[in-house]
Amino acid sequence: MKHNHQHRPTKHSNAKWSEKDPAVVPMLSQAALRTAMTIEKVSVGEYDDFLWIMAQESGGVVNIRNSVSTARGLFQLLAAQYPLNPNGANSFGNAVEECQGGIHYIMGRYHSARTAKAFWQKHHWY
Repeated sequence: MKHNHQHRPTKHSNAKWSEKDPAVVPMLSQAALRTAMTIEKVSVGEYDDFLWIMAQESGGVVNIRNSVSTARGLFQLLAAQYPLNPNGANSFGNAVEECQGGIHYIMGRYHSARTAKAFWQKHHWY
């Protein structure tokens, strides 16, 4: 699977961050993640790490927008990454497609959800 994307600009970690329990993610968003992983042929062994990232980024709220940047959706993709969604910006509001975009970003940049999670834990962003 080939992934073309632009990387996010470097930023400093947020010292005020506290870890969110993945249990905060609504069941519908969890189901959407499972469906997207099946569509994208990603190992179910990656699920917990993808879910953890989703919890930190959006709390599992579909189409959530960041008030200080262009970050949007379950995995808080920036405008430069919107094309990673199956239908670009039009995918926002569709939980499965938002998850597909997040999967494309994570697998393209980090090659695994585990590596992305480890980066997130160190920097509080990914």
